[in-house]
Amino acid sequence: MSYPPPPGGPGGAYPQGQGGWAPPPQPQPGGVPYPQPPQAAPGHHGHPPQPPITAPGWPTAPHPPYPHQQPPGGGGGNQGGGGSGLKKVVIGVVVLAVLAVLGIGGLAAYQALGGDALPTASGDAQGEQLLSADDIEELLDGRSQALKSGDEDTYLAPFSGEAKDTQKSLFENLRKIPFTQAEYSVLKTTGSSTDEYGDGATIALDVAFVHKIQDVDVRPVSEWYRWIIKRESKDAEPQITKVGPSPGAYGSKGYVFYPAPWDLYEDMHVVKKAHTLTISDKKYATDTDRYAPYIEKAAADDIELWKANGPEDTETPTGFVTVLEPDRKTYSSLYGSPYVDWEAGQSVAMPTFDAGYGGDQKDLEYGGARVKMDTSGSRFTNATYWPKLVQEISHHEFAHAIVQPLEATGTFVTETNARWWVVEGFADFVAFRFDTELGAWSVRNDVTGKEFSGTLPTSAGSGDEVSTDYTVSYLAIRFIAEKSGTAAALRFVADHYRAPKQLDQQLRDATGMGESQFQAAWASYVRSHS
Repeated sequence: MSYPPPPGGPGGAYPQGQGGWAPPPQPQPGGVPYPQPPQAAPGHHGHPPQPPITAPGWPTAPHPPYPHQQPPGGGGGNQGGGGSGLKKVVIGVVVLAVLAVLGIGGLAAYQALGGDALPTASGDAQGEQLLSADDIEELLDGRSQALKSGDEDTYLAPFSGEAKDTQKSLFENLRKIPFTQAEYSVLKTTGSSTDEYGDGATIALDVAFVHKIQDVDVRPVSEWYRWIIKRESKDAEPQITKVGPSPGAYGSKGYVFYPAPWDLYEDMHVVKKAHTLTISDKKYATDTDRYAPYIEKAAADDIELWKANGPEDTETPTGFVTVLEPDRKTYSSLYGSPYVDWEAGQSVAMPTFDAGYGGDQKDLEYGGARVKMDTSGSRFTNATYWPKLVQEISHHEFAHAIVQPLEATGTFVTETNARWWVVEGFADFVAFRFDTELGAWSVRNDVTGKEFSGTLPTSAGSGDEVSTDYTVSYLAIRFIAEKSGTAAALRFVADHYRAPKQLDQQLRDATGMGESQFQAAWASYVRSHS
């Protein structure tokens, strides 16, 4: 989901602390210079830069933006030049609407679209069969076992040419991740498995890399590849000559979750801490090492908040993966997720590999999430306030990641998805709980003196409306917490994710008010802060 740009537009700055708070000077991040993110391509849906907002005594330093996706989710930052003020950033959970419409995920989705069993390469009476189902299974199982044991030579044996070079770095990168499950599974084969003309057999094999990262994923998730496999003759071994993303699922490359950081980076740098894996290209290791403790602090905060106040009957992650990337082109390609030009980060929801198809109806739609952040913006480069800003965006994104697995199977469609104000309001509620000054500042700057319709937002607006819509959504969750307690607010969020159609009853359980009455009481609460 997405998080809106902070007020102030490009070049916004983090405000000085109020009420006597004054942070000590912090060292400015070093390492490789971070380029400014490019503008979105013509026609891309995004939000235009907002006019700068100034406040007496505030430092002036560039500040970054967050992304706006459908449906949005949370984070912070702004891109580009100088100025003052704080531009709230949009960070988004990218959801698979098509998967949700079908009510299925991963392998099951592929099966459902195909009708019956997955198509496989088969023999032909006209020629000699060179690639049987057993041959394909042996290739897949061999890579899975070699990855598990750390046998690089065996893993690479069937790859040839350029594919061998890229798979060598992929293998070494994957070995840096604490997987509890990592295996290759066939999705679909196309082409001829027989030697009809004496030139061997060649097939395209769509492969799911099914994986589960320790503490991060509550169910296995997948990334989809296409392997080109050729076998010259019965006396020759099958060779994998080309590896790339599966060409698309449901008409879009965005549903194959390629590339992951292990595909992009020749040498992937991984900082492992108790609740986080923070990943970047090795050339950005100095900066990644600097940011990682603050990302870890935010993760520990969010997990402890949920553990202490969240409902006990929820299956939620206890760790997070975060990819830090300053190059805008590389950042925008991660996981194949859509983005907008002012985006600073996303929480990308990863569907469970085979939930909801021929299995338990209680299977989870999403097995986990992957967070990515654009480190070229001032939330990471602000010389004085970057530690607080890095924690702010991390608190917001991790809040999304915690509750995403609660999403009920098949619910993420237009009429039945979790309400935007609940999704975004919760993420901001978590972020501002750990930075009350920033929360108070956001209310003053996003609500005071601004037009207010008195209706709960259904999406982020545009321009100046974006920050206001996020902040009044934050006030909705804060209103529930002040009226009924933090535990009641978190229970409300969890219940709503699991059964979005039951909002009225969920509000009655949390506040004693139905939807209409709650909206009126919330509107009065917002106006009391304006």
